[in-house]
Amino acid sequence: MQSEGVLPWLLANGWKHDDESCLIANIVDESTSLDEVWDSKEFDFNALLDESKEKLNQIMREKLYSQAD
Repeated sequence: MQSEGVLPWLLANGWKHDDESCLIANIVDESTSLDEVWDSKEFDFNALLDESKEKLNQIMREKLYSQAD
């Protein structure tokens, strides 16, 4: 996953391929913790719908766990 980044995971989970999902993917790819993502100044993650936030949380956890291996 690390070589491909988060964008393919977002798209596979129903996100549209647009500027917003690309920005989210870049923020997640560059972050080392969930807190770092949620505290981002580049994007207001709290403005996402609850369902989107939960999906994004799952994707980020998978990303961070795969980096730890």
